[in-house]
Amino acid sequence: MLKNNTIPVVKLRWIAWGLSIILLGAGVLSLVLFGGFNLGVDFESGLSQRIQIAPTGLEVTYDGDLDTVLSISANAVSVEQRGEGGVATKTLRFSEYPTSDDLATALDGIEGVSARVIDGSLKSDDLISGYGFPATLGGKAVGLNFRSSGSTSIEELRSALSDLGNVRVQTVGGSDSQTFQIRLGIKEGSSQTSLEAEVASSLGNAFGKDGFVILQSDYIGPKFSATLISSSILAISVALALILVYVWIRFRFAYAVSAIVALIHDVLMMLTFISLLRLEFSSTTIAALLTIIGYSLNNAIVIFDRIRENTSLNASMGLRSNIDRSVRQSLSRTLMSSLTTLLAILPLAIFASGDIQLFAIKMGIGLVSGVYSSNLLAPSLLYWISKAQKTVQIEDKAE
Repeated sequence: MLKNNTIPVVKLRWIAWGLSIILLGAGVLSLVLFGGFNLGVDFESGLSQRIQIAPTGLEVTYDGDLDTVLSISANAVSVEQRGEGGVATKTLRFSEYPTSDDLATALDGIEGVSARVIDGSLKSDDLISGYGFPATLGGKAVGLNFRSSGSTSIEELRSALSDLGNVRVQTVGGSDSQTFQIRLGIKEGSSQTSLEAEVASSLGNAFGKDGFVILQSDYIGPKFSATLISSSILAISVALALILVYVWIRFRFAYAVSAIVALIHDVLMMLTFISLLRLEFSSTTIAALLTIIGYSLNNAIVIFDRIRENTSLNASMGLRSNIDRSVRQSLSRTLMSSLTTLLAILPLAIFASGDIQLFAIKMGIGLVSGVYSSNLLAPSLLYWISKAQKTVQIEDKAE
């Protein structure tokens, strides 16, 4: 592969561009088959909820005159009571009350509080704090849900919500967690309150009024999502335009076009893998795209600087040889700069969750694509354009 301390970049140009075209074609095909990107709630107007199917183990009520609030933390249940005499807080640690039956006994010991046991064998550590907590206690029972490794399938959930129309359901986390992401499109005359009520009613009919927990609920209006999409497209377009002007001024036209095409390639390649892997397309995707544009540009400029330097010092070698030699000389620097960043985000991609994990995964895809394009695609495109310009100049002189 290496000959005379060079990498045959120009010779490999057909293979490199062919591979890119195949991957980008697969991305287009996936978009057609899947009906578009897996849009996040910030890009798709409507209601997005993360829910967990979980049985109710206790129902808690209060019949006193104090303001009584029940909250759930990672290792305890707390009951805070406020009145003219001040504030009194009772903390029930799971280590001291390991079952739902034990918790009920302790809650009954608080003045005015009553706990009805539905399933006394559930583990206190599995208690879930969802949407609506901390909860104010009163005459209406507040259900306490416990995490379960039940067998509710995604098909059952889709069936429960089928009457709502445009609903998408995805599994979140492991299949045994019974956690799902629900997305409901906006209907004419609907609001966040009405959509949440429709979802809660359908889930209640299928799994019981208190048989599920809403872990997160987000609502995006159509005007906001449209503005965000246009702003994102504008941000990427302006970034590419400014880079084109910068590289054109610093080098020359052939370098500028080569760099921009390579950056557009990196953007499209990241979108391709987002579509193929069905990753969520959200505002973190735009952040990752803009970050990768900066990384890829840095790599391209390092290589272009070396090409320009070698071309001026070794003009007799020809452009093709100078490009091959320059990429080889710059390879260790471009690889190390990307590799150190990749090692830094790898733990986030493996151990983190939510938007942080998605950002790290997308960054990793972009870093690999950036190294590939800046070392293979951009230099080979520079060779093509420079040769074409030289041919045009010779023809002009001949005329």
